[in-house]
Amino acid sequence: MQATDTPAPMADIHDIKPLEIPAADSSLLLYILGAVLVLAVIWAAIRYWKKFRKRKQHPVEVLVPPHEAALKLLDTLADVENIDGKAFYFSLSNILRTYIQACYRINAMEMTTEELLPKIDLLDIQREMLSELKSLIRSTDPVKFAGLPAAVSKMRQDLGFVRNFINEGGRHQETGCRVSSPAS
Repeated sequence: MQATDTPAPMADIHDIKPLEIPAADSSLLLYILGAVLVLAVIWAAIRYWKKFRKRKQHPVEVLVPPHEAALKLLDTLADVENIDGKAFYFSLSNILRTYIQACYRINAMEMTTEELLPKIDLLDIQREMLSELKSLIRSTDPVKFAGLPAAVSKMRQDLGFVRNFINEGGRHQETGCRVSSPAS
């Protein structure tokens, strides 16, 4: 046996090649930029379409003038014979107070009768109508809160007065409210 000082060369292991930097291909870069641009345009178009579709889905609310809304609600109370007096006067009072609030800018829905009456004195309406209005507002409380029975004839009369009050106020075309009235 002979000893050799040099090891035998390995045949299965090779050296690592140096890193190759490929030459930048300008056409590939243009394709990438073009694809990004196309995607950005598609994204913007989708966002615009969604916003446009949302606007179309929500119908425009048509504001009904206060006198028209009140008169439609009064029509639901026309059958006074078949309506409980308490329910009738609650509804009539709500319609009247809502109309006063919309036309005369008085927070009538949130006021008690005693708070509302002095404000009604300040309204620009005929004295006779003012007096009847205050009388009506006073007369509804005992029926609504104390359970006093309501006569059908009185209910018809009160419904007619409120309808007349609203019709008188609804003569102003723009707001459906009365701007001024002749002094009595």
